[in-house]
Amino acid sequence: MQLTADQVDQIRSALAAGRRRISLMPTDVQRQLWRQEAAAEDACREDTMARVGRIRAAATRTGVFGDLRRAIAMARIPDAHLAGLLDIELDLLERFREGEADLPAAAIERLAATLNLRLMHEIPRSTGA
Repeated sequence: MQLTADQVDQIRSALAAGRRRISLMPTDVQRQLWRQEAAAEDACREDTMARVGRIRAAATRTGVFGDLRRAIAMARIPDAHLAGLLDIELDLLERFREGEADLPAAAIERLAATLNLRLMHEIPRSTGA
């Protein structure tokens, strides 16, 4: 939200006085912009919740891809930044996180290096006859 000159002055005065809190009254234009943003957020809430559900479901899958999805979630790196580090399109990373796509081997190697992961495959032991 863009502050008015008066609001900026109020903040500066409060800081100069050593106050840590200040209450600003929004203008009518600021209130209207806030309402519009809130309405836009409400409009996509259902889609966002569905996407979060797909990401959670994909992260609970067994196997290496489920493990990688959980590692991505635990790393808390923004998707756009991680996609850049992995040298892949953001859309591919998002679809991978939702369980709708697989990553190429080179991207998996970069992901493992980026998140400091060591991929292992457990070989079942022979029971011996």
